[in-house]
Amino acid sequence: MESFFKNKSLLEVINRWKIHLAIIVILSCALGIFISSPIVIKPKYKSTAIIYPVNIYTYSKESTTEQMLQVLGSNDIKEKMLKAFNLAKHYRIDPKDPQFYTYFLSEYDDNVSINKTEYESVEIKVLDENPKIACNMVDSIISFYDQKIAFLHRRKHREAFELSKQQLAMKSKELDSIDTLITDMRIKYGILNYNSQISEATKGQLTGNQLAKNLFKNLQEKGEEYQRLDSLSWSTIRDYLYFKNGYETEIKEINKNISYSQIISSPIPADKKSYPIRWAVVVITIISSLIFSFIVIAVIDSKRKKA
Repeated sequence: MESFFKNKSLLEVINRWKIHLAIIVILSCALGIFISSPIVIKPKYKSTAIIYPVNIYTYSKESTTEQMLQVLGSNDIKEKMLKAFNLAKHYRIDPKDPQFYTYFLSEYDDNVSINKTEYESVEIKVLDENPKIACNMVDSIISFYDQKIAFLHRRKHREAFELSKQQLAMKSKELDSIDTLITDMRIKYGILNYNSQISEATKGQLTGNQLAKNLFKNLQEKGEEYQRLDSLSWSTIRDYLYFKNGYETEIKEINKNISYSQIISSPIPADKKSYPIRWAVVVITIISSLIFSFIVIAVIDSKRKKA
């Protein structure tokens, strides 16, 4: 066979076997057309969407686009798609099969493609025998992504909410205790405002006013404690307002309903099949047939030469 290819030019072989090769090309073309027909291979239609991540923050060094890819490709979303579109039946996979989930993931990954574009957006492609189902699957993937991100964000903010709630309750209790002590001092010792009262009490004491003398004594004995409590009260109020703001912010975050994906190109039902590509199937069939034919011709010519 090696001597055949060394000693015979390809053109000479084609010329001697041109009729046979022409017939083989015609039959291969017909076979390729038949193989790529709906009778053998079910046509599939492609639906595509391009989206950008919005309103999210990353958990590590990954970009928001990379985070979006991780979530879109998660098993959580695949399982939701499995249930939403009854993909076990749609992909003709027996749910009772021990390897059902493996077969499902393989079929899903064959028909669903999610990739990052050069512009940091994400392209979602779905192939399906039904163009409307392909379009609806793309829409659902985006919707399930929004739901997943919303769940992750709410879970994170609920943790922060519970912490803020505890801190707020603690500061509120602390403030009540301080206010009780200050109120008690005001009632027992008549101290309302140390800075203004000390000046008035000093003047009253010089004039021999007994009330002023009593107040001056109270200010001397309890004034420092009152000032400390008053300062502590203002500091606690400041902390209370800080935690209250955080508490209210977390409530807003938990209750807000926003989208986490910006759709740049919306999916639409395709009006033309994307798979199989008929001309590619025909070309591959013809090339394969010709290669096989040249091998057969080489064998035949070698046997004739030996005979």
